[in-house]
Amino acid sequence: MCAFTWLLLLLLLQEGDQRRLWGWLVAVLHESISLPLEIPPKEEVENIIWSSHKSLATVVPGKEGHPATIMVINPHYQGRVSFLDPSYSLHISNLSWEDSGLYQAQVNLRTSQTSTMQQYNLRVYHPNYASEKPSTAFCLLAKGLLVLLLLVILATVLWVIRVQKRREMPRMKKLMRNRMKLRKKAKPASSPA
Repeated sequence: MCAFTWLLLLLLLQEGDQRRLWGWLVAVLHESISLPLEIPPKEEVENIIWSSHKSLATVVPGKEGHPATIMVINPHYQGRVSFLDPSYSLHISNLSWEDSGLYQAQVNLRTSQTSTMQQYNLRVYHPNYASEKPSTAFCLLAKGLLVLLLLVILATVLWVIRVQKRREMPRMKKLMRNRMKLRKKAKPASSPA
C-alpha cells in the first residue's frame, strides 16, 4: 500500500507542483500553493479566519473599493502568505515541511449571518525523495511478496509429500507383511531333507 501511495504521488508531482488527491493538496518543498476558497454567490463576507494548527490570519474584505484588512497572526507565515482577490484564497510561498497539515477557512457571512467551513489537507514533498522512495519501497514490497510466495509454495509441496507418504504407508506395511509371510512359507519348503 505504501509503494502504491508513493507511486501515485510521484505521478501527480510530475504533472505539476500541486494537485488535489482525495481531499489532499500535494505540493513540492520550497514551491508555492494556493488553497482555493469558494464564497457563496451574492453573499457579503464579514470576515475570513484562516487557521492551521493554530490561528493563521484574519481577512476583513474592504467596502466599496477599499482594500481588505489582512492580519497575519502566526509568525511562521509572516511574509510568505498572500490572499488572492476576489475570493481571498490563501497563497503560501516557499513551502516548508512544517506547512504540511490541516488548513481551515471559516467564512463568516454578513447577509445570512451564517458561517461556512472549508478544509484542506496539505502534504509537502521533496521532489528527489518522491522519485527515489517509490522504487525503493516497491522493491522491498516485491522482495517481501516473492519470499512469501516461495514459502507458501514450499509449505504446499511439503504438505503434498507428507499426505502421499501417509497414503502409501498402510499399503507399504501390508506389502511388507505379505512378503514376510511369503518368505516364512517359502523357507521350510526350500530346505533339503
